[in-house]
Amino acid sequence: MSERWETIEAINAARTAMEAALGWERPAAWGLLTPDGDVVRANVRDAYLPGVALATVLGHRGRSRSYALGGEAIARAIAMVEPAEACTEIPHPNLAALRLVGDAAVVTFVSEADFLGDADDAHAAALLAEIRRGRQENGDGTTTLWRPTGPSELDLVRANGFKAWPPRLADQPIFYPVLNEEYATTIARDWNVTASGTGYVTRFRVATPTARRYPTQVAGGAGHLELWVPAEELDAFNAAIVGEIEVVAEFSAGE
Repeated sequence: MSERWETIEAINAARTAMEAALGWERPAAWGLLTPDGDVVRANVRDAYLPGVALATVLGHRGRSRSYALGGEAIARAIAMVEPAEACTEIPHPNLAALRLVGDAAVVTFVSEADFLGDADDAHAAALLAEIRRGRQENGDGTTTLWRPTGPSELDLVRANGFKAWPPRLADQPIFYPVLNEEYATTIARDWNVTASGTGYVTRFRVATPTARRYPTQVAGGAGHLELWVPAEELDAFNAAIVGEIEVVAEFSAGE
């Protein structure tokens, strides 16, 4: 390996050069799967260096598509990405995944235009299902979410007519709704009660196309599933709430 990209800036420069050389349109999501459709690695608007390396090997410039990868193509992509290992500031999970899959895999690219919809391609459908896992998507076009909260935040929700969540504070860059009531209950009972004396579990519905903008995040245990909404996107997220925010459980100290 003749090159070594020892900084994030060097990695970004190499990625930018690859993208320009290919004329690549960045996908909303891309991932590595086994030939049978098991997801090995899913990426949403991230990890563009290994993505563009694979796209370069395949001659893929844009749009949604899945490709079968053989040993030679995988080896070429690994060789293109390996100089990034010299940078120890960040992990390299996609490079590890490329080495893990051996000599047979599938890479799937999903465009921004197709990211919020339902895929016909089996591998793209599997990738999107992994990105959206653990959700309650309803037949009326909404997704049900839960949020544990304390009395101060609930007072602000009440002041908003139970129609919107309040803006984040300066030290709160992310808004975290969760994907199941059990996880929300655990946080409300074990954290909000300790912090505030009372914890509440709320439930609300959001238009599914808005919810699908945010991949499922795992926060520790297998059932600890969340959406991470940047604070600057909370107004748009609130605008997609359908109906009212409901309080479905309350916990107090000593219970």
